[in-house]
Amino acid sequence: MEAPPSPVSIYRASELGRADGAGIPVVSPFHLEHDPMTGLLLINFEEDPDSIYHGLEPQSFDDAVHGRGILVIGWRIDGRVDVYHQTGLRLNPETYGIAGKGLHAMVERPFSGARFELGPAGAQADIAFDDLDGRPVRIGVRETDTRPRTAFGLLAPMGSAASDPPALPLVYVDRFYFVRRAGTELLIEIDGRSHQSDFLPFMLDGAPVHFLRYSAAPFIATWNPDSAVAVRVLEPRDEAGAGVLIADADGVGYELETNGGFHEIRQMSLRDGNHEVVIEFTPAIPHLLALADNAAVDGAFRVIARPALGTVQGRWQVARHDGELHLELVPDGGWTPGSAP
Repeated sequence: MEAPPSPVSIYRASELGRADGAGIPVVSPFHLEHDPMTGLLLINFEEDPDSIYHGLEPQSFDDAVHGRGILVIGWRIDGRVDVYHQTGLRLNPETYGIAGKGLHAMVERPFSGARFELGPAGAQADIAFDDLDGRPVRIGVRETDTRPRTAFGLLAPMGSAASDPPALPLVYVDRFYFVRRAGTELLIEIDGRSHQSDFLPFMLDGAPVHFLRYSAAPFIATWNPDSAVAVRVLEPRDEAGAGVLIADADGVGYELETNGGFHEIRQMSLRDGNHEVVIEFTPAIPHLLALADNAAVDGAFRVIARPALGTVQGRWQVARHDGELHLELVPDGGWTPGSAP
């Protein structure tokens, strides 16, 4: 993404009559947060639904934020979700406002003897619990096909069912694959009735697969969650001596560029281990507190995990009127998938 810089005329003049950003703090209006998770499995049975659910999604955690344990999301026919979580997991109900039409209920379940493993030999799951109506639910997946799997990564899109998400979720599913048909024992049972998984006319590594997909290394970030928090003051520094300024705030890295004495944000990124999400702005987001009154500027943004894994694109615009700043970002460029594995 290339674009000429914004005109310096968008900035207000100093007492000396010239535009100069010296002494004006550089702030970031953005918040990019990581939501750790160790694994997830998505099970669709929309073609053979239950009276309440048409999908189930086990997730596993082992981190300082959530603790250790599993949960199961029940994807409801009405578009909302129920979250059944193991006792002791620390969860924020607002997180699940991103899913579908939002959270319907969140309840604890013991998940006694539950097994949920994702590895080189595929998916292994044995999870049982009672739903909100006291109906027994059983998920059983046992893959025995040991032929090699060429797992891949994907920057996954947010489903169109999300009606009022409180943030833009950026879901990077690494070590991603589908459950194979051959050699797999599969059980999706609710209230004593077995359900068939949705059919997928698709082959991976020469083997037909179910429409059950999993990630053994998901990386999930949320961009600008709906909350009233202070903007971050950045302290740009030129460590490389090449004119590229960098800054850090709350674990997020920033790259800035100089435009006529003003510091503008051209990129922000969040890294966790081998995973990284990068958001690029063209032109760069202006030096917000230095904008002149009635100034307005717009541009585009792009979210990438790696170029080959897909991108999310959109546009931004910022304006200052009567001393108030208004910033809007709209991901209307949609999601573009990367190359097929």
